[in-house]
Amino acid sequence: MPRRASGTLVLELKLRTARQKRCEDKVGVNRGVLGRIDWSVVGAIVALAAFSYAVTVLYKNLENISWDQVRQTIVTFPASRLALAGLATAISYLALVGYDVIALRLVGADRVPLRTTAITSFISHAVTFTLGFGVLTGGAVRMRLYRPWRVSTDQVLAVVLLCALSFWAGLAAIAGICLTLNPELVAALVGLDAVTCRILGLVILAALALWLVIAARKRTAIAIRDWQLPLPGAGTSLAAILVGMADVAAAAAALWVLLPNDLAVTLPGFLVVFSLATVVGVISHVPGGFGVFDAIVLLGTAKGAPSPELVSSLLLFRLVYYFVPVSIAAMMLVVYEVRARSRVAHEDSNPTAALFDPIIPPLAAIATFFGGLVLLISGTLPAERMSVVRNFIPLPFVEASHFIASLVGTILLVVANGLAHRLRSAWQLALLLLGGGVVFSVTKGLDFGEALICLAAAGLLFVGRKEFYRQGGVFSGRPSASALLAVAVAVGASAFIGLAIYRGVPYDNSLWWEFAYHQDASRFLRATLGAATIAIVIAAYQLMHRVTPKRHSISPSQVLEVEAIVRASKQITSELALIGDKQFLFSQSGDGFVMYGVRGSTWVAMGDPIAVRSADLIDLVWRFKENADEHRGVPVFYQVAADHLPVYLDAGFSLIKLGEDAWVDLEAFTLDGKVGRRLRQTKSRVERSGVSFEVIKAADVSNFFWALKRVSDAWLAVHGRREKGFSLGFWNEDYLRRHDIAVVRHEGRIVAFANILRKPAAATASLDLMRHVPDAPESVMDYLVVMLLEQAKTEGYKWFNLGMAPLSGLPEHRLASRWARFAGLFFRYGDRLYNFEGVRIFKSKFKPEWRPKYLAYEQSLRLPQTLLDIAGLISSSPQRVMAGRQQHEA
Repeated sequence: MPRRASGTLVLELKLRTARQKRCEDKVGVNRGVLGRIDWSVVGAIVALAAFSYAVTVLYKNLENISWDQVRQTIVTFPASRLALAGLATAISYLALVGYDVIALRLVGADRVPLRTTAITSFISHAVTFTLGFGVLTGGAVRMRLYRPWRVSTDQVLAVVLLCALSFWAGLAAIAGICLTLNPELVAALVGLDAVTCRILGLVILAALALWLVIAARKRTAIAIRDWQLPLPGAGTSLAAILVGMADVAAAAAALWVLLPNDLAVTLPGFLVVFSLATVVGVISHVPGGFGVFDAIVLLGTAKGAPSPELVSSLLLFRLVYYFVPVSIAAMMLVVYEVRARSRVAHEDSNPTAALFDPIIPPLAAIATFFGGLVLLISGTLPAERMSVVRNFIPLPFVEASHFIASLVGTILLVVANGLAHRLRSAWQLALLLLGGGVVFSVTKGLDFGEALICLAAAGLLFVGRKEFYRQGGVFSGRPSASALLAVAVAVGASAFIGLAIYRGVPYDNSLWWEFAYHQDASRFLRATLGAATIAIVIAAYQLMHRVTPKRHSISPSQVLEVEAIVRASKQITSELALIGDKQFLFSQSGDGFVMYGVRGSTWVAMGDPIAVRSADLIDLVWRFKENADEHRGVPVFYQVAADHLPVYLDAGFSLIKLGEDAWVDLEAFTLDGKVGRRLRQTKSRVERSGVSFEVIKAADVSNFFWALKRVSDAWLAVHGRREKGFSLGFWNEDYLRRHDIAVVRHEGRIVAFANILRKPAAATASLDLMRHVPDAPESVMDYLVVMLLEQAKTEGYKWFNLGMAPLSGLPEHRLASRWARFAGLFFRYGDRLYNFEGVRIFKSKFKPEWRPKYLAYEQSLRLPQTLLDIAGLISSSPQRVMAGRQQHEA
């Protein structure tokens, strides 16, 4: 709708709330067909269709109106009526403060001073009314300005939802009353009889009355997991309805006083039209309700063909109710940010002076988008100062400036999305384009107002330059449906305005090639074609271009540094750093690192950071998160141990259990007595078949690669297995020659092997790559593990890690999370994909101690994609290593 996208806001807040909770139940939920639909795309399609239809209606109804008539009406419009519209606008925004006051009291945040509440309400509503992106704009403003008063994120979300609820209640009350008292106007507009409209109004009022009765009898709340939205009681509900009615009535009055006198529309009758236009604007999902709201008002108030005065009234209403408040709000927000930064610079010792969630990136995105929109629309309007321009600017410069300014405006619409994502490249390009916009606005027609707008946007970007730190191309990545919609609506609105203005100019092919100071229609055609072409090209590139994450090569000195850290580490998983399939992020001290891989936009750290000191581990968790954020990536830590879970929780990660590691206590391990009888029998039986156990030293491993490769290839050939990596080793000669290899021979032939990982400082040993030929004696792998355990115990090791059993050890209680229940079913019945239960049974033979392993992740709604990216990284790791080796050799 034109005033606020409340329907979109509620949906966005629900999604936001779902993202915030740390849950384990998003994977495996059977969402059905509806759950698999991308509703943001559906919403964008609906919005585009509604906008297109509204533009068609407006174009047909405005065929007899020229731009000169509209401009003349605006210039001669009575200042007294503009003042009345401004007063009604002020009353509306004053009523909006009541939304926040009521909501803050309901969520228990009434400690916020009234002055702060009023300022925050004005800024957040002004921004939201204009753009409609509730959480990104209005919600972000509230989070920024309410945070110093210790209003939590959950409370802010509840406040935004309650404000939307108050607005809808007031709108419903206004519509119900007006439909009951004056149904004839709506009846003529929607094609229903007056009796039906009056009955509809009575039903609306009855529903509101029922709500008040229920609220009086029992206070209720909407609960979503651990988040609650408290619903108001009867008294508070009635106050919210009255505030909403005052807001809607004042907003409608701001437009009503601007309407032409000859329409003779009463305020109660116009309230019905205004309410209907608002509701249709919400349903359309068009940002700001542009076109849709205007079409409903024109059809509902005009008797016959709309007049130039009525069109002028709508344009002036948007100026008074939208542009002026949002401009004031933007200036207030900039002043607030500048003061906050100054306060932080002088009060570093005050912990409450820290900045929270800077609002500059979304504000800069809004300002840049608006600057681009102004340049684009200006390219469609007739030049006002061309008689002056022709005296000192040559025609080629004027024509080129006009065309380039429209192209610059179109690119700024796209670049704004990159600014919202804090891309450094978007910041640099936006500054360059805004500077060009300033120059071309002057040279194409002395449009100093446009130049000032571009200059103000550039100034905001410069002030907030430190907030744009993320790497990546400005046109990389697929744009969201809302971003595409915003660009499409902006370009479409510009084209519509131009077509409406130059309707009376007969089209001829020669128009494209006519160059003259007063050939505004020709300049409009060329600029529109250029803008549409560049918008389509950029959108097509973004939709079809898949960004391949850069894999940074490791220098020889870094390889030596990694090897030194691995040798000094007590973590057995540090050996996985030597496989050759990972990238590294080193700690500031240089004594630790995070080993990671990138798949799509998912940055996967393998295990806990490798660090000796806890300070380095904490530092690496945060630095990895920051590094991923700089590249627009989503950080996750795969297979982290339980020892450091508080570190991940403090860093904002959520956790799900992936399975359990099998750790054999070598001091308790024995083949003697009743406890070791089964393993003792297995060992004796296998040895009677003529096998022997041997350990090949790392220095001699290269001499046996031909035999070991034969075993590995035979093992892979069974059931069409493929090499996997990242979280486990694979056939890589550089990796294998670093470790001793335990082999089992049968009749002199190697039939099974495993590499041995040792950490003497931690008295821990493990194995990684385990393979055998299909025709090896039965239970040969049991025998291999038994022999390794015995040897490690003899060498003085205390623990032996047999690796993780995926999806094992998850709770089976009926009240367990959906993730745990789904993973448990997969563990029991997913043998066709992976022998989960068989792995657990095999390792259980050695009486291990089971230690849990977790996945630390941030975005719960993205968890399925995260798990798919991890699986893809594990399966593609060997191929990437081989490709890198071949490229290096070439």
